Amino acid sequence: MAFSTNYEEENLLPEGDYECIILAAFVNSTPGGALYFSVRLAVRNDVPQKYRNRNIFHAIWQRRPEKQTEDDKKIDGFSYKQLMNLSQAAGIPKGKSYETLDDLGHDLKGRCVRVTVGHDEWNGQTNVRVKWSNKTKFPDCKHITGNNNPPQNNPDVTTGKDMDLIDMPADDLPF
Repeated sequence: MAFSTNYEEENLLPEGDYECIILAAFVNSTPGGALYFSVRLAVRNDVPQKYRNRNIFHAIWQRRPEKQTEDDKKIDGFSYKQLMNLSQAAGIPKGKSYETLDDLGHDLKGRCVRVTVGHDEWNGQTNVRVKWSNKTKFPDCKHITGNNNPPQNNPDVTTGKDMDLIDMPADDLPF
């Protein structure tokens, strides 16, 4: 087998709409200390579409204090509008309360959304950016993750209850 490396080939996910599942969502920071709500999505493999299983990284940035609205301040300065749009698209019930953004992230995990991605230039580099989050057109999720398990927190796949981790002795593990 012969091949050569090719760094000229475009590896960006093309602009467009993708049915996705939220793999993880949590507060994170850059090496410089800027905070953002990190949402890791995967293009669903149970829906007829290109680029199945590709990851999309979505960042909702904490706003500068002078740009924060009163609603933003309620959630540590993150964009209230963007977080509510994502929550609504993911099917989080209206009026549900959370103590922290990480609690919201735990509830988002395993839920399906349809995202519109575009390309943005920053520091001379082209990046994929989530422009919009919308309700999925395929609510019956059968996406299989890398560990061959359906998403745990998606009420369409499980009983609708969050699954908690359990303690298991190391001797009981198959590996």
